[in-house]
Amino acid sequence: MIVLGAKGHAKDVLVVLNETITKESTLSFFDDYTKPEEALFLGKYPIIHSLSAIDFSSNPHFVSAIGTPHLRKQVVKKFVKAGGVYQTVISKHAVIGALDVQIGQGTNIMPFVFISNSVQIGEGCLINTSAHIHHDVKIGNYCDVSPGAKILGRVTIGNNCNIGSGAIILPNITLGDNVTVGAGSVVVENCLSENTIVGIPGKLKNK
Repeated sequence: MIVLGAKGHAKDVLVVLNETITKESTLSFFDDYTKPEEALFLGKYPIIHSLSAIDFSSNPHFVSAIGTPHLRKQVVKKFVKAGGVYQTVISKHAVIGALDVQIGQGTNIMPFVFISNSVQIGEGCLINTSAHIHHDVKIGNYCDVSPGAKILGRVTIGNNCNIGSGAIILPNITLGDNVTVGAGSVVVENCLSENTIVGIPGKLKNK
């Protein structure tokens, strides 16, 4: 299996992968931003520096460990076009409801996440450590829910959104696409696309 990215978030994803992969499984890390002389990730795993060096016919499966959503989306698109198969990563230490839960392809669910019943999460998302997603929440594609964030019941979140660490989104809120919620903020009203919300209560930045 190939892991996209060989920086900080890759260390976190590796913890989850090591929960489930067998000793016989082999991992390689892809990062074309690293220097060619950086041959190993954490002194153990080989780093691949070029997409052309990958034989997808024998090793098609990959997961994402790229923390930046727009960059993650770009690299995933290249890998899928080249023949890669995008895999979902779910920690065995996450609590996920058994009824009406949909988790999109390639989404990462990190340790100690809580996901209730009747939840929809799109493709390529990162639901980070100890985040809470409550009932009847809908999250679009390539969103990041940072550590400790809490999304309460019946919230709808668009595509490419970033919910900061420790943020709280109150029930029945709707966020458009490309919305950023600052760390520790409390969202109390709906927000249109292309906005940033900060503070308690949350206000549009620079407005």
